[in-house]
Amino acid sequence: MDNKTQRHIVEDLLPLYVEGLLSEETARWVEEQARDDEQLAELLQTARQPLPSEPVPEQPDYETMMKRIKRRLSLYQMLFTAISFYLAMRASLLNESFGFIGWYCLFGAVTYLFYKDSKLVFLLAFVPIFLWSLGDTLSDMGKGETIYGGIAAGFLPAMAGAALTAALHYGFALAGNAMGWLIVKIRKGGGTE
Repeated sequence: MDNKTQRHIVEDLLPLYVEGLLSEETARWVEEQARDDEQLAELLQTARQPLPSEPVPEQPDYETMMKRIKRRLSLYQMLFTAISFYLAMRASLLNESFGFIGWYCLFGAVTYLFYKDSKLVFLLAFVPIFLWSLGDTLSDMGKGETIYGGIAAGFLPAMAGAALTAALHYGFALAGNAMGWLIVKIRKGGGTE
């Protein structure tokens, strides 16, 4: 066997030699080859030294990471709600526009898909319109632009009108909510939650 072939064999056996997995006879042969060849001796010496270990990066704090994620999600939810509320109010019946029908259906569907909570759809669709309609009617009464005969006499009809207007808007949001619910059911394959 020529010197080059022996060198390759020793190089192949080095990992097993370092781990102590060679038979005694093979280990002695590897040591003899290393004594006779300066480069192999140096390679054997290098292989015996432990590898330098890199410092393991510290694991990020799970609680802090989750707080940051939740904070960011809350910010996105607030932005989404504000944009939805703005679009819904701009397209409401109080602006003398029937474009609110499509917007409120979309508003109900997207709100349900985002939050998966029908109560929130009710709160976001009914309450603001109720308050806006009531405030608008009471403001008109204060200016004398209504037929009720004053704020005290017209408060109950104003409440009823505001409730009816808000219920109308909520009805379309509820239709959108139902569409969102159906989308969730279809995506899950019709299974129960």
